Amino acid sequence: MSELATFQQAFALALAGEATAVAMFADPAVARALAVHRNTSAKAAQDALAANFPVVRALVGEDSFAACAAAFVERRPPCDPRLCLYGEGFAAFIADYPPFAEAPYLSDVAALERLVTEALFAADAEALDGAGFVRALDRDSPLILHPAVRFVAVGAPAASIWLAHQPDAPADALERLPWTQETVLVSRPAMSVQVAVIDAAALAFLKACQGGATVAEAALAAAAPDTDLSSLVATLIAAGAFRAALA
Repeated sequence: MSELATFQQAFALALAGEATAVAMFADPAVARALAVHRNTSAKAAQDALAANFPVVRALVGEDSFAACAAAFVERRPPCDPRLCLYGEGFAAFIADYPPFAEAPYLSDVAALERLVTEALFAADAEALDGAGFVRALDRDSPLILHPAVRFVAVGAPAASIWLAHQPDAPADALERLPWTQETVLVSRPAMSVQVAVIDAAALAFLKACQGGATVAEAALAAAAPDTDLSSLVATLIAAGAFRAALA
């Protein structure tokens, strides 16, 4: 390793507070500068978490979220300079965070907010529309999921909680939501992130498509006595769930 690389590695470890590396920069002025930079970096990471998990923050309150964020940043500091993407693993951290033990639904909401962030910054691609589906329909070919699509089944009404915190939600939306398990679809039609509750048939269809199934195989996976496959596919297409065929 070059001398410059060795210095950079030691400097990075010192910024992270590693004791041996900190001792290498024993000059009081340098130590103070490192402490200031370390605190500034930690605060930036905490602010990024607050921005990336606004619904969790609203549910627990500013002070409680700040304490949780500080603990998470100490445990898992950012390893990517793009703080807009920071927060991977936060949902699992919340699930084991003692002060939130009596609110297990918080980890489900955090998991959903993470998917929203991933969908927001996923690769661009043209979404398949109804006309494109009809034009290129082939039961023996697969439907390719759009890069922004995410879906998950959770034990709490995470999507309903998230939707209740959006600007266009009714004032009493949070009080009126049914407390049930939900399966959530996150997509980005027209470059705007959308969160929706889907049923088991839609989840089965999406999972089959994710696994490379053909249209016929995905339809078979989603088939049930009360399932309207035409309506199901139309709903998923409207949500921008699939990628348009490449020219």
